[in-house]
Amino acid sequence: MKKSTIIQREIHINQPIEKVWAALADFGNICHGHPGVQKSYVTSLQASGVGATRHCDFTMMGASAEERIIEWNELKNIKIQVYQLKKMPGIDQLSLDLSVTSNGNQCTLKSTMIYSMKNIFFDFMNQIIMKKMNADLLDGIMAGHKLYIETGTIVTEKTPLNLKEVIKIH
Repeated sequence: MKKSTIIQREIHINQPIEKVWAALADFGNICHGHPGVQKSYVTSLQASGVGATRHCDFTMMGASAEERIIEWNELKNIKIQVYQLKKMPGIDQLSLDLSVTSNGNQCTLKSTMIYSMKNIFFDFMNQIIMKKMNADLLDGIMAGHKLYIETGTIVTEKTPLNLKEVIKIH
């Protein structure tokens, strides 16, 4: 059994749960709140819910991913599995669970990234550099979503983000 790396973050968003969920449920437009995604779009007939798929073009190294929703609980969580990566060496399996809880007119968005590497060489690289890179990426995703959901600002890799608001759990 391969060793998994788990990275967890959360952030408070000053919007009601319905608005936060609407942004998460807009599956094809992850690029609006993700600073590392240049372009994204739905690739399945269904735009949301379990089984929906999307394509993402990343800003780094010409990388891309094919992703699918494997869990969907309305106004609670969405779990996404990356089933194909191009030009992103080393990662064998990766999933991201995004959950939202309401605190009145504010919400907490929590993310759990779980991934494993292809072999012992990449396990070693993960410990040296890749885990920090993925943690920084997740910080950007969280801060980017906060900015996008609160202000409508579409996030790019050059958008200044307030990473200090991201709470590191694991």
